[in-house]
Amino acid sequence: PNQVIQAANGIQAAKRAASPFIVRLSAGAVQGMPGALPRVSAQHAEIDEMLKASGLSYNILRPHFFMQNTMMAAQTVASEGAVYMPIKDGNIGMIDARDILDVAVKVLTENGHEGKTYTLTGPASISFHEVAAALSKAVGKRVTYVDVPLETAREGMKGMGMSEWMSDAMTEYFRAFSEGYGDNTSPDVEKVTGKPAR
Repeated sequence: PNQVIQAANGIQAAKRAASPFIVRLSAGAVQGMPGALPRVSAQHAEIDEMLKASGLSYNILRPHFFMQNTMMAAQTVASEGAVYMPIKDGNIGMIDARDILDVAVKVLTENGHEGKTYTLTGPASISFHEVAAALSKAVGKRVTYVDVPLETAREGMKGMGMSEWMSDAMTEYFRAFSEGYGDNTSPDVEKVTGKPAR
């Protein structure tokens, strides 16, 4: 909830320390959605603009939904052969977190990335039906995707101990993803690293 204030404090501290270069891990798709952005994306957009206006040298990395988030389903894949998510048939340009790391290493160790923003996605925009099919092949048994109603997912997150603010924020993301918010890809991983996204 306080990330805008925390980021502002970090930017001010960097200015006081005469930090030559900030690489910011933002979030994908912080603009361009019809209607209101999910609150976390709106915060990221505000922080990105704050950094751009700071006078500091910067690079902004905007990764999409992490492929590793699918590991949240490991237990139900093992026990039930099912992935439960509230994203309907939405496609997402999921990214392997290792690709984010590879881009960050290049940005931090090479010149020429200052003042640039990179949108980081995987090579294809895929649905959780496709995730389930890939998991079926990987684990050698049938795995299906089960769409969960948003309110059920929200209550489940709260039941696991997630704060109301965070469960509401995640519900906003899930609703947006189900409406096409994440249905895009970018060539930036390959452009920066010279290798295709995983």
